Order: sequence, then structure tokens, then C-alpha cells
Amino acid sequence: MTVEQRKKRYIILGGGIAGLASARELVRRGYEVVVLEKNIEVGGLARTLVFDGFRFDIGGHRFHSNNDDVVNWVKELLGSDLLTVPRISHIRMGKRYVAYPLEFPGALRTFDPLTAAGMVISYLLVKFQKKKEVELSFEDWVVSRFGWGLYNVYFKPYTEKVWGIPTSELSAMWAAQRIGIPSLAQAVYRMFFPGRGKNRPKTIINEFYYPRLGFGMITDKLREIIEAAGNQVIGGATVKTVNPDIGLVTYELNGAHHEVQGDVIISTLPLNLMLKMLPSDSGAAEVLSNYKLDYRDLIIVDLALKRQNVSNDSWTYFPAKELVFGRTHEPKNWSSEMVPSPDVTSLAVEIFATRGETVWEMKDDEIVNKVVEQMDGIGLIKKSELIKGWVFRVPFGYPVYRVGYEKGLKAVRDFLMRYPNLHLVGRTGSFVYINSDGVIEDVFRLMRDLFPNTDVDVHALEKETGRWI
Repeated sequence: MTVEQRKKRYIILGGGIAGLASARELVRRGYEVVVLEKNIEVGGLARTLVFDGFRFDIGGHRFHSNNDDVVNWVKELLGSDLLTVPRISHIRMGKRYVAYPLEFPGALRTFDPLTAAGMVISYLLVKFQKKKEVELSFEDWVVSRFGWGLYNVYFKPYTEKVWGIPTSELSAMWAAQRIGIPSLAQAVYRMFFPGRGKNRPKTIINEFYYPRLGFGMITDKLREIIEAAGNQVIGGATVKTVNPDIGLVTYELNGAHHEVQGDVIISTLPLNLMLKMLPSDSGAAEVLSNYKLDYRDLIIVDLALKRQNVSNDSWTYFPAKELVFGRTHEPKNWSSEMVPSPDVTSLAVEIFATRGETVWEMKDDEIVNKVVEQMDGIGLIKKSELIKGWVFRVPFGYPVYRVGYEKGLKAVRDFLMRYPNLHLVGRTGSFVYINSDGVIEDVFRLMRDLFPNTDVDVHALEKETGRWI
């Protein structure tokens, strides 16, 4: 029996939202799939963890899209379990919490008059200066549009905290993709010309969607659909080798060696790891050695607290260098069912780190104590309110857009064109910084590549103006 006479088998590497969404779309089209996931539980970065009745996502994943196809896809999946949540975010600047993104002119009251004046003057100056012909870095791009004042106070501290590298080494592409000129530029304009309504920017979003029991509801539902159709989702499977020429993937499960063969391989694995799994004589090692495509890791500290709430925020940002954490969210504010009772709450705390750094190597209890002590020190919570804390380390959290990364990514993609039955999808698999809606959009793109006559209409996602992390 030829491949054309039977159903094609697709092997999907990774059981996060990209892998499971791809599998669901293939199952919907009548194909056989096998999903290999390293963790016992599926979901990858989109799974929800449960500790003593407290539910935590691995970093909060709110869902919002300007693409009706993407929104309807999620609504079809979850139905009434998809909640609508108001969006409220603040950034701690100095000792004050300011609406995020910055709202002018109110935000200027956060700073002393000299700093505020410097921000305004430097912004106005760049409007009359000639821009660099070539803007390579995040620093180049931001300074040429907003001036050194806003850059040093607003953009630089948090960005460098997230990525762990100077903004002069971060690609301008990151800024171009994530910072909306209209929202900030018009905000500064309003600072001088208040009341001119036609110049008021549209808000980023006033609300977003969120699953009732955490973001993991999406991936749990996808797994249920895939397995109900008679397909395998294998948890605890560590992929070892990938040979696209013969459609063979080897993996370890419970200490034993396994093989699975298929017609098409779809990878959502970190790109640099997947390249190392290709045959040793493929030339992948040489491509890897020529370019640096790396990822920023993440430490999640989940805190259960004996108080009703910490704030009303959906997100709170902390750019200060002296604080080990960079961002928090309160799951209860997204869904009341994320905590076991109304009398308690929780905080999901994100520490941006890289494996090998001091904080990454610290013991779990040391990390919890450090976070709680610092939060007590700034008046966010009290030490006595801590019920319990948990630490979860997340490798390969974000692809790092270093200056010149585009050249390396193109070289890798050109190299992989020799394997017509190997496809990349998702944030880590494609080495592209996208949110959950963008991942689903990328799955639609993949389906259109695989099946040119697909019934899914794909529209380009609109940029989230004003939000760069």
C-alpha cells in the first residue's frame, strides 16, 4: 500500500499549544498523528499546575486576537468555559505604580520635574534630528523615535531585565515588532495638545479571554480531542534523534528506547536542540556553530497567600534591577476558580534568568524566601501572609532576537529546505516571539502550507501597539 493509498502519519515533536493545535487540525482533516511530549503532562508553556488547590499557569497567558478565525477557534474549543477579563496593568517606577503602557501626561508626575523635562525635551529633539540610515539595535530604534530620556527611564531597564543583555545587542527587529509608534507618539502629542480627540489613540485592549480553570484547559481539551480520534499523545517521551529522510524519530520513555516512523515530521522543539537531533552527517552542526540562536529561560515562583487580594492588576511589571522578579500576576483576578476559597489569593511571579546564572542555581526555598522578602520590603505583601511557595524552572522560554539573528535564522531555514517533510511551527519551533494567538495563527499558516486548499482563512495579526513585553 502506498502513502497515497493510506492515511499519512504525522509525527509531532512537542505537546505544547503549537504541537497539539497542529495535531487537532490534522485529525480534523482525517490524518493520523503521534505527539511526543517530554513532560508527563501536556501543554508545554501553556499548561496549568495545581498545588494544594491553587492553580497556576506557567506564566500568565491571556488570550486576545484581532483575527476572528483565531478567536472562533478557541471559542469552539472551550465554549462557556472561556471568560472575559478586564485588562488592568501597572509598572512600578520608583515607588509608584503607573498605568502600563504609560499614559501621558499623568505618567510624568511619577518623576521629578528635572527628569520629566528631560524626557520631553529629548523626545522633541529627535523629531528634528536625522535618523540613522541603518538601525541595528533596540537602542538605535527606540532612541531615534522617543529620545534618550524615555529610553533610559522607560524602555531600557525592563527590556534589559527580561533579556539579560544590553539593549545595544538586542535586534531593532524586536522593537519594530513590539512597539507601536502611534500609541506612544500620540500620547506625547496629547501631553502638549490635550483635548484634541482625533489624536487620541485607541487603547491596546480593554479586556481579554481566559479559560475558567487556567490556560491549560486549552491544551487538555486538545489532547482529549486527539486521543478520542484514536491517536497517541505520549507524555514522558524525550526525543533523541530525528531523521527526516526516512521519517524516523527515536525517543526514550521510562528508560527504554523507542522508534516511531511517519510521513511528515512537525517540530515545535527549540530550534537549536532540534538541529542537534538531525543525522550527524547532515551539516546541521556546522550551521549551528556559525550563528547564535539562543533562548532566554524563566523561573516561575508561585505563592499561596492568606489574604483576599494583592491588587486588581492583570499584570504588574517591576523593572528595578535590585528586585529579582520582573513581572507578577494574580490568577484570582483572571478567574475566581484559580484559588480554593475566596479568603485566599496567590501570585505567579516571573524571574527572567538563564541557566547557569546565580538565581537559577539557587535552591527552591532560597528563591521563595528572596522573592517574599523583597515583596515585603516594597510593601506588596507581608512575609506572614505566605502559606506556601513553589518554584518551577522553564528552559527555552523566549527566543532571543540578538543583533543579526535574522541572518542566522535564514541560514537555518535555508538548510532545512533539504527536508521537504520536516516543518517548524510555534514560538520555540520557529524561533519567533509570538503570543498564544500568534501560535494558533502559525498553525493555520502551517495547515495552508500543507494543504493549499485549506478551508481556514488566514489574516495577518495586527501588532499590539505600545506593549513590548
